[in-house]
Amino acid sequence: MGQGQRSCFGMGLKFIAFIMAVGLIISMPFALAGRSFGRVLFRPGILGGVLRESILGSGAIEDILRSKLLTDEIFTSISGEDEILGRYFEYLSPGEREEIFLALLPPNWVEEQFSTGIREISAWLDDDRPVPKLALDITPLKAKLLGGGITTFVDIVVDSWPSCKPEQVEALQRAFFEGGQLPEDICEPPEPMRSRVVDLASIGFEEQVRILPEKVPLLETDESPQDFLALKEQLRFFRAISLWGWMLPLSLLGLIMALVIRTWKDVGRWWGIPFILGGVGALFVALLLSAARAEVVSSWSANMTASAALQGVFSAGLNALYRAGLRPLWLQGIFVVMIGLVLWLISRRGGKARSMAAPAVIEPATVARPIVETDASAHEPEEEEGEPPEGIFG
Repeated sequence: MGQGQRSCFGMGLKFIAFIMAVGLIISMPFALAGRSFGRVLFRPGILGGVLRESILGSGAIEDILRSKLLTDEIFTSISGEDEILGRYFEYLSPGEREEIFLALLPPNWVEEQFSTGIREISAWLDDDRPVPKLALDITPLKAKLLGGGITTFVDIVVDSWPSCKPEQVEALQRAFFEGGQLPEDICEPPEPMRSRVVDLASIGFEEQVRILPEKVPLLETDESPQDFLALKEQLRFFRAISLWGWMLPLSLLGLIMALVIRTWKDVGRWWGIPFILGGVGALFVALLLSAARAEVVSSWSANMTASAALQGVFSAGLNALYRAGLRPLWLQGIFVVMIGLVLWLISRRGGKARSMAAPAVIEPATVARPIVETDASAHEPEEEEGEPPEGIFG
């Protein structure tokens, strides 16, 4: 290969390396952003910690349970029948609901249901089921009720009823003690009838609690499975791109090294500068995402067809996930810029050290003609033997 061909070949390698360096600079910010948000969304431990701190820590879920747990709708959805238990609780005040909530709800029950739901969604992404089995486990709640909490619970409920009028006492006597059912117009009777009502209601309520299922499904497993399968495929694709997209910039670094990096100066030029620009790009992307956070959260929350309370919970969780994804993106951008600066400075110092250690160029010396020493004795007159000369030469 001649000198010109080697020069053209080297220029071609540098051009290819330049294209790869541009691709590295462009892809690095998006790879870092995808990994920052992907590790939050697709790591159950990280996701659970972020949501527990933002949603459960705020008490929003407990507030929804306080207002919805003892209503006609929830018991209708559990038992599948109309007005079995819900009408007994319509007179409960917020304070009485709080008292029942604290007395009957098992410790850490909400957090356990939350963590179970996150683990179930993570397992669903990795298996072949079309629909995740999301459900509330009410076994601990039933155990606490059947373990002696029913009498206390019924007593609080009966206290919430309005006092009976005389005609209502007669109706209660006929309906409840003779027919075994509470009348439509519920009221709190005077003693000793009240104690009998509490005892009989506790027995009836215990029978209703025993027939409740152990788990209450949150999703219908036979409803639109194809939509859930399509959602699963989309989530899998996004998970793969976000968690493994960083390998593209890494592979470009290896190709650039194989093509053009030969010295420390090349390392600073072909690795250091792309690292600096890519890290700056990641910081710019983080800045844009931070500026758009309020608009994104509000628009996504508005599109959710739910009550105002659930929209507030969704908004709080989305804000927490947004912040949790942005935090490592800022740190990673700064870290990449620092790596680029270190590589660039090392290459500069390495080049200076080599230039100082190089030997000085010795200019060629003028070639001197060889000096032939003549025999001085051949030109000097031979000294005559005898007395030495006299006079100025003596």
